[in-house]
Amino acid sequence: MSKLLTQDEIDALLSQETTSDKSQKGNIVQAEKEYRLYDFRRPERVSKDQQRFLRNIHENFAKLLSTYLSNSLRSMIDVKSPIIDQVTYLEFTMSSAEFTNMFLFEVENLEGKAILEIDPNLTTFVIDRLFGGTGSVINRANQITIIESSVITNIAKHILGLLEDAWKNISPLKSTIVDFENNPQLVTIAPSSETMLILNFPIVARNYDFYVYFCFPYFMMEPILKKLISQNYITMLKKKISPEEKEIIEDKLIHSTVELNVKLGEASLTVEDFLSLEPGNIITLNQRVDELVIAEVNGKNKFLGTIGKKRKSYGYKINYFINEQGDIINGTEQ
Repeated sequence: MSKLLTQDEIDALLSQETTSDKSQKGNIVQAEKEYRLYDFRRPERVSKDQQRFLRNIHENFAKLLSTYLSNSLRSMIDVKSPIIDQVTYLEFTMSSAEFTNMFLFEVENLEGKAILEIDPNLTTFVIDRLFGGTGSVINRANQITIIESSVITNIAKHILGLLEDAWKNISPLKSTIVDFENNPQLVTIAPSSETMLILNFPIVARNYDFYVYFCFPYFMMEPILKKLISQNYITMLKKKISPEEKEIIEDKLIHSTVELNVKLGEASLTVEDFLSLEPGNIITLNQRVDELVIAEVNGKNKFLGTIGKKRKSYGYKINYFINEQGDIINGTEQ
């Protein structure tokens, strides 16, 4: 025998149906949020963690390059943190300028060749500064002399040397320049579809913007990238100081100079008294001659002692060590 539903039972069923629809819609929205666009034509073969480690390593390289250029050119040069990108080799060559400075180099124990690309305007700026100019002219004809070519090559060797220094605690990168080319269309180091790891270092010098690129084929860097996991990376960065380096550091510390100031006392004066001061006037301080006075080292409270005079020289005797608040932490009084 069939049973008719009451209005309350009908409302309850409709309420359950509405809740079920909302739950399904919520699951669909949640599933949509989990989707991420992925371009199979440009696969990201370098993980986010590896990119972060690469950025940390090459931030050190940027500092070394900035110091090298600033010292060599006697001008303030700022090298920014690297911009890391992954593109195909075809995209890299198509985005390069028609005239540029590309150095092809090999790395010992790694397969293939990599590219060091230096902004031609940067090389013009560097050459002008090295030859005694002001560096104000950066644009000129796309031709360089034999002497300038030799200078640019030396600069490239220095840059690669700095790259080796940045990597020496991670993986030795002994590099050798094998070729130089101005036309990027004539350079082939990988198939057009091969993924390339691009490191872009923006450079600012006298309000000019330059760049330095490193272009590594993925198959070349793959053995090193496998090492860039957090545990191994932290271990690699723990550099052991040699006895020679320790001796050099200690020698520099011993011969470093610090500023020592002794507070003899304080005095309060009105503006009227201050304006009426003349040579020979005596100002009464709030400190007695035989009382302990504070000595500062590089602006920080360090010692508590007494002042005195021996023959024609004034001196300060250290009686106690104090903290920055002036509290005694150790005594040396004899």
